[in-house]
Amino acid sequence: MSLITLLFSLALFSVLFLVFNQWTAEQRKSAVKIYQDFQATQIAENQAQRQFLGLACEQLIQQNGLTFRIRCENERIIVRYPTSEILIKTQ
Repeated sequence: MSLITLLFSLALFSVLFLVFNQWTAEQRKSAVKIYQDFQATQIAENQAQRQFLGLACEQLIQQNGLTFRIRCENERIIVRYPTSEILIKTQ
């Protein structure tokens, strides 16, 4: 095996490795976003149930190191968190 072939093989492997690492990082970021959206949706639905039962709306919930800020209005619930916000209508 010549030196040029070896260098070309190493360069090709390095490029493939970097592309794979970039792809896995994007997948991880996407999974985290989806999970945070799911958590916020669950929190909003729980607050809607609390309203239905006549209980007070919680203003702040901490889960898994994230702070979710909640605002309950007459016909909607807004949950804000570091990456986004969720709004659900209760009526």
